[in-house]
Amino acid sequence: MRRRGTAAVSSFAPVVALVLASVTASPTALADAAEGDLAATASDEPAAAPAQHIGYGAMPGGLHVATAETLPPGTLELAVLSGFGYRKGLLSADHSFDRASGDLAVAYAPVANLVLGVSLDGRYDKHKGPAMSTDDNYVGDPHVLARFAAPVGRLSLGGQLGIWVPGKDAPSIAASAISVDARGLATIEAGFGTVTAMAGFRLDNSAKSVDNPGALSVADRVSLGVSDFHAALAGISLRIPAGSRAYVELEGSADVFVGSGAPSPIVRGGGLVGVALGEEVSIVGYVEAAKVPGLSYSQVTEGHVVLVPYEPSVTGGVGLQARFGGPRRVAATSQVTRNDRAVPVPVPVTADVSGVVLDDVGKPVVGARITVKLKNTTGNTITDERGEYTIAKLPIGKTVDGKTDLDDTGAEISAEVADKKPGVASLTLTRGHNAVPQIALDPMLPPGQLRAVIINVGTSRPVNGATVEIEPGGLTATSGPDGKFTINLPPGHYKLTVTARGLAQQQLDVNIEQNGVAIKNIELHK
Repeated sequence: MRRRGTAAVSSFAPVVALVLASVTASPTALADAAEGDLAATASDEPAAAPAQHIGYGAMPGGLHVATAETLPPGTLELAVLSGFGYRKGLLSADHSFDRASGDLAVAYAPVANLVLGVSLDGRYDKHKGPAMSTDDNYVGDPHVLARFAAPVGRLSLGGQLGIWVPGKDAPSIAASAISVDARGLATIEAGFGTVTAMAGFRLDNSAKSVDNPGALSVADRVSLGVSDFHAALAGISLRIPAGSRAYVELEGSADVFVGSGAPSPIVRGGGLVGVALGEEVSIVGYVEAAKVPGLSYSQVTEGHVVLVPYEPSVTGGVGLQARFGGPRRVAATSQVTRNDRAVPVPVPVTADVSGVVLDDVGKPVVGARITVKLKNTTGNTITDERGEYTIAKLPIGKTVDGKTDLDDTGAEISAEVADKKPGVASLTLTRGHNAVPQIALDPMLPPGQLRAVIINVGTSRPVNGATVEIEPGGLTATSGPDGKFTINLPPGHYKLTVTARGLAQQQLDVNIEQNGVAIKNIELHK
């Protein structure tokens, strides 16, 4: 029996219990109450929560094929996978080994398009056969992952870097055995599903974590999971929606060993099914078949075991995923109120307004505040998880004695959300449904800064309490006892008006650049 690695995973039941205890259903946004018979409200029920497409390493993808997708910014993902595998005939015709495996991983997206993860992988192998006594092995390894991906239309491109830190006798880390793999990723929305292609290379030094493999039993060497060879990596996957709460993912992958005396590649094929239990929690089930290099009778009897990761022929298991933080699903609500100067109408004629708000790269903007302003009324709502919104029953005119007068059809639609520039659209409304042109919100430019000191030229002393008016924007600043003031301003051109008691008013221009600092010495005279 051999135990090795920096972490051995033997049971995930306590972790699963902790996740289930920690996760609760997210609150649903409530519609505001309307007052009086002139207010109208509309509410859309949120769609069923889709299953999270999370695989190995608590990152989007499958068991071996990573996708060019990341998590929403601020999202923390926790994933647990557990499985069982079987293989027969590796060391002899009657030899078999069973493998119980487990994976505990956490991933976090600090910013858009980037996700970082840590995975602790553990497995327990049991070898059985008439020519040997039963042998078992415990192995655990940590992996660190970093993935960057960005959309280009329907296509997303990205790359992933993985670091494997195998150890010797636990707990330990063998620095010389650190292995690195890099993968290029491409994912495209193909209509019927999502297709991903992956290619990369692993610089594998893992065999250096074993000081004297010849001193180990043949069964122990088979279960080490280390390799004497670098490997080219390839994979392809297809993810297909299965209703509103589930999906099916099929994948194939290969590790092609390179170098003198390299064995045949590892080729895998499998499938994964994910089902959403709620907005934050999903479960998965998977099954996989693998064609792995074998060993001849002479290699076994002479102890010449080529070190590669010998995998079971068939593996199956289940997993649990939990998501915390990040953007929340929003139930769209809307409210229409009548302005003070509205004219009473016997029979109102109304219009419905709907549209979508996207960011500068074409992704939906969730939670943007939408305002539809007419001459007499104003409608407000927020965008849902698809960036869509609807405001119903906006009064645009009246019908009196069978005559219809549409006197309030000019609408200005504005969209606002933190950290982005507001977006606007104009529309002439008609009775019934009206589609608003798509609104795109550009990112807010980083501010600049103005730093200044105000000096009395006659006394050469700083002026305390001088008032500085800044246009456009209507901002003001006041100098301190040292005559100084500092103010953050958006990039642009500004006019300053400086006023101080007993001194002549002065005006000057200043340019503020993005992420720049403008420094001014302001001299006041009698």
